[in-house]
Amino acid sequence: MNNDAQSEINRLKDIIKALNNIGILIIKQKDIDEILKIILNESLNITSSDGGTIYLVEEENKKKYLKIKHSMNRSVNFNFIGERILVDENSIAGYVALTGSPVIINNLDKKNNNFSFHQYKDFDERLNYKTVNLMTIPMVDLRGNVIGVLQIINKKVDNTITLDKNTVSKFVIDFTDDDKELIINLSSQAAILIERLLLYDKIEKNTANTRHALVSIFNSMRQVIANLSEDLLIEQEEFKRYATLDALTGLLTRSEGLSMLEKQIQLAKINDIHFVVGFLDVNNLKTVNDTYGHQEGDEMLKIVSKILQEVVRSYDIVFRYGGDEFVIILHKATLNEANIVWNRIQNKINDFNSSTSKPYKISVSHGFSEFDPASNLSLDELIKIADEEMYKDKRKQKGLS
Repeated sequence: MNNDAQSEINRLKDIIKALNNIGILIIKQKDIDEILKIILNESLNITSSDGGTIYLVEEENKKKYLKIKHSMNRSVNFNFIGERILVDENSIAGYVALTGSPVIINNLDKKNNNFSFHQYKDFDERLNYKTVNLMTIPMVDLRGNVIGVLQIINKKVDNTITLDKNTVSKFVIDFTDDDKELIINLSSQAAILIERLLLYDKIEKNTANTRHALVSIFNSMRQVIANLSEDLLIEQEEFKRYATLDALTGLLTRSEGLSMLEKQIQLAKINDIHFVVGFLDVNNLKTVNDTYGHQEGDEMLKIVSKILQEVVRSYDIVFRYGGDEFVIILHKATLNEANIVWNRIQNKINDFNSSTSKPYKISVSHGFSEFDPASNLSLDELIKIADEEMYKDKRKQKGLS
């Protein structure tokens, strides 16, 4: 094996190792700013780029803006955090946020580019710097919404080089499609985790509101209720710190979902409320895998998980139970209300089937079980009842008695 081939193998190994380390680092983070810092720093490392910026989308007076949340440059010092631009076609970052399409420009001096580069000229003049090329990637969550933009500039032949106006043309090289795929992967991880942390914040607020109501209603049991609520909040915080997501669908894993279900049972007992557990099974996954390949089967599971997330409320819970099985937890709901939710899920699936050109149709079998505080059903019993109801539905769909 020649030196060039060995060097390329070593480079790829370093990238794989870096991606694994990034995944471990950000999955344990509960602070959005720290996640953004890690993502930007590692994006510069694995692409050998000199600088970059992460924007997040925010809305004000019915207008969307991109606000700078984190930025860095290996050659010059600056601080633009807090500055913002409109989400529109007048800037590259704004265009990417508007369209959800990544943009690579390897020569900003070309006259035939379709964008204005006044912000880079401004930046360069103020800092005695020169921006030669850039890559701008949308940060897209599981619902397909652009929540931010990751932009990096000046890919270097060597990460250790410091650039200035005199050296930039000598040491900057083109961004590649491989660079784009790597950064899309990182930005997607960041978007999914940020979306999940925002959901956890909502759960914490709901838990805090529940605690306040309990103290007011059961004044004679104030100390007991306060202590119980504190324990639940501590467990929720621990969950948020160490929660893991299913790699394929971005949903909670089975273990984390069951942990949330156990907590839901505790809260329902305290508040004397009902909730519903739904057990869903994607039909014919094996047939799709065998006929069209496992990549198509994975795509079918991702479509179903996206539909489930779109239909349920933000404080409901969806997790992947295993293989082709999903569980939904509908907070403060009855079986009648769960059936309304199921009709919405079925309508979404029907809409997809009628609009897609895929050679198969998606179908899902389902079953529900309702938690009544008076019945004192356990977690396993709730899952078992919903699972049995799901198999009744599956047999019915197959025309069996």
